[in-house]
Amino acid sequence: MYLVVNVIMARKKYDVKYPNLYAPAGHKHAEAFNSAQRAHQQTLEGLPYFLMQLLVVGLYYPLFAAACGGLWNVGKIVYGYGYAKNGPTGRHVGGLIGHLGDMPLQVALFKIIYDLFQ
Repeated sequence: MYLVVNVIMARKKYDVKYPNLYAPAGHKHAEAFNSAQRAHQQTLEGLPYFLMQLLVVGLYYPLFAAACGGLWNVGKIVYGYGYAKNGPTGRHVGGLIGHLGDMPLQVALFKIIYDLFQ
């Protein structure tokens, strides 16, 4: 929700009208608005994969999955804030925090698959 509100506020602040997903070419605040929008869009692009991993791992290791999910969410908030405030270079810290949540889920998923075939 933080990322959604961030884009809504950026739309009003930078006067980017619907149905434009991004600021039109030549818009004086294109980079600022597009950075907020990209943080939201990139999160949505990876969300289905993350949620499926979270579901499967959560069936076997619920507390571990919950911790990973919480860390991923914190990472996405930091990612969105940094991206919106500082452009593409501002997303690195949040991206790292987010990956500290999703990468262990991938490892756990491979472990579950390995265990199932034993």
